[in-house]
Amino acid sequence: MKHIHSIIVLCLILFLGTSCENDGFYYQDEPRVRMEGPEIWTLGTDSLEFSFVTTPSDITEKTMDVTLYIMGMTTEYDRTVLLEANTEKTTADKSLYDFPTSVTIPANANQAICTVTLKRADILQEQTVRLYIQTVANEDFAIGNNEQNHILIKWNDILSKPNNWNELEEFFGSYSDTKYRFILNNAGVSEFSTETMSWAELQSYKIKLTNALNEYNQAHPGNPLRDENNQLVNFNN
Repeated sequence: MKHIHSIIVLCLILFLGTSCENDGFYYQDEPRVRMEGPEIWTLGTDSLEFSFVTTPSDITEKTMDVTLYIMGMTTEYDRTVLLEANTEKTTADKSLYDFPTSVTIPANANQAICTVTLKRADILQEQTVRLYIQTVANEDFAIGNNEQNHILIKWNDILSKPNNWNELEEFFGSYSDTKYRFILNNAGVSEFSTETMSWAELQSYKIKLTNALNEYNQAHPGNPLRDENNQLVNFNN
């Protein structure tokens, strides 16, 4: 009986020793960094997509905060994360974006923010561009796992005809890209629906937009707003 009891005690000691040895050491590799975009845009994926379409025309930039998380222990001194754009996977011209190529992880911290600025330009009305930001190995951090050592950002300013335009035609007339962009720039809202908006509400938007169009045309005598088909923009047909 004593022999059995001794075996049980020995097993318990070994179990507790192993547990204590592993406790708090879930990551024992060299320090690395993983990147995560804003959750609202990138939850469950390594890419972020954005369009300037629904923003007023005077908005020329959009900032996105990418979080850099430490894989490993914190330190009592500052460390530096190096970043670069992968030129083979990036299609955006350098004039269309900005981000820091080095970010400091403060002492005793396990994360820091890298702010990426996306810029608006006419070319975005014709195509979607890509920016692939990746970590670079240095004396502080090795390159992280393939799935988390980068962030891919795609953005454009491309209009597309709303699927429910046939329901909106009563209020805004026939569709054109020029008209729709004018609506988005002046209505104060980015979506219209006969299911969520009353007839009176949509009619009030038509009046508001008609007034805005009249003001535009008065401010541009001899050059009223025309669409991509050279037709005068109006909200009656």
